[in-house]
Amino acid sequence: GKKNILFINMSWGLGVGIIINGEIYAGKSGFSGELGHMPAYNNEIICHCGKKGCLETETSGSALHRILLDRIAHGEQSILSHRTQDTEKPLTLDEIIDAINKEDLLCIEIIEEIGQKLGKQIAGLINLFNPELVIIGGTISQTEDYILQPIKSAIRKYSLNLVNQDSTIALSKLKSKAGVIGACMLARSKTFEC
Repeated sequence: GKKNILFINMSWGLGVGIIINGEIYAGKSGFSGELGHMPAYNNEIICHCGKKGCLETETSGSALHRILLDRIAHGEQSILSHRTQDTEKPLTLDEIIDAINKEDLLCIEIIEEIGQKLGKQIAGLINLFNPELVIIGGTISQTEDYILQPIKSAIRKYSLNLVNQDSTIALSKLKSKAGVIGACMLARSKTFEC
């Protein structure tokens, strides 16, 4: 029943689905929502888009993976430390999410840092769009409160109180299936348009 929604898709990459007045906002060429490729950092990390410092380089599944491997390589310990040595079968994002849900302290610390950084950017989106609902979805949403609470904390810290009090922040009930289901629903709606 909501008409103004932002859906933050946190998977290997980072994107946002925008619904305004009950309609999907696609932009002129259909490419709106490339949140992950906003220049946000002077970190010199090359994004898969070829540019440096994109938001995605610090707040996505690929960032979580890269940061974890780097911190383990520098001597920090995780229940996944042994997995980083396996060159034939690289560590997967699903394994990292599983480690977070098994309360691996290093993985939890990294996901909380990512949540704080992303929450700051979502606060800007809330100030800009004033949505009724912000949904956190995608693969990373499977960490539930480990990602949701730092995001909420940063939103309270960085967004205007007059604006954010109207916005509900929630986890997607569809988790990592949201993109597939959304694409099917979009195709269905396009098929039946007159």
